[in-house]
Amino acid sequence: MQKYELALVLKPLSNEEVKDKFINKLEALVKKLEGNVGKYNYLGKRLLAYPIKKQKEGYYLFCKLEISRSHVAELDKFLNTNPEVLRSLRIKED
Repeated sequence: MQKYELALVLKPLSNEEVKDKFINKLEALVKKLEGNVGKYNYLGKRLLAYPIKKQKEGYYLFCKLEISRSHVAELDKFLNTNPEVLRSLRIKED
């Protein structure tokens, strides 16, 4: 198992329910891939430096993950195809 930090910029969500659904989907995927999700760090809605997909604001979310290297491609595919995600960055921790 490798440790990663995941940085996400989500679409500015109108309610907490949509954000919670996305987080539940992410947790379910990581558990399906036999990984663990650590703590979340919410920064809330912030103004973006430049528009991304016609959005001027984004909801910033950071979380720590433990997942095997063989399942990283599946996680990236989920993040890249999810319409709620504007940007994502996965960083390997030492």
